[in-house]
Amino acid sequence: MRPLHLDAYTDNYVPPSVLPKLPRFISKWLGGAPAMKDVPEALHYVDILIGSFVSLLTIEGVFRHSTVFQEHHAPHIIASYGATAILAFNVHVAPLAQPRNIFVGNFISALIGVCIMKLFSLSETGRDHYWVGGPLAVGVASVAMSALNCVHPPSGASALLPFIDDQIRAMSWWYLPAHLVSSLLIIGVACVTNNILRSYPVYWWTAHHFRDEKPHKAGTKSSDLEIGDNKAGDLSIVERDLVIPQGTVLTTAQMQFLESIKDMIID
Repeated sequence: MRPLHLDAYTDNYVPPSVLPKLPRFISKWLGGAPAMKDVPEALHYVDILIGSFVSLLTIEGVFRHSTVFQEHHAPHIIASYGATAILAFNVHVAPLAQPRNIFVGNFISALIGVCIMKLFSLSETGRDHYWVGGPLAVGVASVAMSALNCVHPPSGASALLPFIDDQIRAMSWWYLPAHLVSSLLIIGVACVTNNILRSYPVYWWTAHHFRDEKPHKAGTKSSDLEIGDNKAGDLSIVERDLVIPQGTVLTTAQMQFLESIKDMIID
């Protein structure tokens, strides 16, 4: 049975990544370079601290000094981005923390939250039942994110906030561009700080097959990722090399994703 999510119907039309064609000094900051090896764990903690602090400080600075957002009752920061920062800088290789999930997940959830809030606001009875609309918005947003393959847990708060926060409700449709700006800022900071010692993002759109990519077959190598003679059907790590079952065909994006997971386990 074909999966009921967007990528099942669009993967064959997604063009291959352009990162390998970009100059190295550019692709490095877009996830095109491997993570550094044997980095002390303490440095990773410093990296996480700096990334989380700078990203949220940047968002607050922009909204604090933006007259257009101030005129439309925007807070200095939308609360859900505190949780987004934890994902983007602590578990940066997880699918939930990739740019597509952050950007699309937050926006679609905010859109659903505002639309349902507007419907409930049409009558006094509806306004008295915002406590029902909030859970409904989160439920609809959860289904939408699953269908679009952009699940991002903090986005649940993005859908809920229009019902529980008077300031967010007063923003009305301006809540949506506020999310677009916030998502772009946190992704931008993550692309800088996460690519000093690590590699981010693992992918920009999907970890699945990219059309026209040259597949890697068993018995070949990419970097320190080895595909050997593992006939047992299991993934294994042997002397820092990731060995996959013989005969398995992987695309470059899939190999990069596995390599990131391997590096996280080893480090």
